[in-house]
Amino acid sequence: MRVEFHPTGIHLPDAGLWLDSIAPVAVNWISHAHSDHSRGGHGRIFASPETIRFLRLREDEQLLAGSAIEPMACDQPVELPTGAIITAKPAAHITGARQLLVEFRGERLVYTGDIKLQKPLLGAETEIVPCDHLIIESTFGLPVYRFLTREAAAERMVRFARECLDDGSIPVFLGYPLGRGQEVVHTLCEAGIPTAVHGAIARLIPAHEESGHRFRGWEPYDAANITGKAQVVTPSFRNTLEASGKPVRIAYVSGWAALDNARARSGAEELIPYSDHAGFEELLDIVDGTGARRVDVTHGYTETFARILRERRNLDARAALAGVHVEDD
Repeated sequence: MRVEFHPTGIHLPDAGLWLDSIAPVAVNWISHAHSDHSRGGHGRIFASPETIRFLRLREDEQLLAGSAIEPMACDQPVELPTGAIITAKPAAHITGARQLLVEFRGERLVYTGDIKLQKPLLGAETEIVPCDHLIIESTFGLPVYRFLTREAAAERMVRFARECLDDGSIPVFLGYPLGRGQEVVHTLCEAGIPTAVHGAIARLIPAHEESGHRFRGWEPYDAANITGKAQVVTPSFRNTLEASGKPVRIAYVSGWAALDNARARSGAEELIPYSDHAGFEELLDIVDGTGARRVDVTHGYTETFARILRERRNLDARAALAGVHVEDD
């Protein structure tokens, strides 16, 4: 099966399908709802029901208007006009993220999209899917990137929040509007910690609740009343809190927190290396588990990770797309 890599997305011309195209195409698979994977007005869109729900809440009329939108439940094959059969498979990243299995003329290709192997705080667990050809992202494809389990990350978040509240300071957690923000809110709420949530994060909580996740007792962010509770806000809102004159303390929950210079780069006091992307060893385990002999590596440390796969695993591996992927982590 031919695979073409373009700056705007991945094209499977034999199958008649694009993967995460950010330019308008006839038929497109959207792996998850982060905006760097879901732009452009397409003729036909395949995605998980949760991803479609997020896209509608995001009010992305340019993306959805005029498109034939087809929700795909896991393990329910769909045949395309070319004869290719596509099947959505679970992927741990954010709620609604999915891998895609493409079967065509006896070949099995799997596109992971953004993925991790460890069980996430929110969302599905990854199913490793056997295939001949694997397209995998490598945002953290270097040995230095090793991340906390969800249990360890949750314990660190809760401990920091309680320490801050006990000493009269205000714990501030930075989270993106879709994904990390809701994971932090869910963790703090489950621990019974009073939690205020920035509107950009709060507006997507109901969609997570529809997927079965609980968010008990949170309240909307109120600039006039930030003491005595944890604050979960978007990164751009950090300066506002720091300028409030109140004793705020910042926690940085991210895969990038694994780096030695993370404190200097982030200005955060508490570093919690937890990610919605796979760490290095997780990536190797995914590749090994699929049994794929051909591997294309996209995003992040593509050249390095592809070379490691060639040298350590004797695979036909190549760097398909370069560029460090940072938006959603």
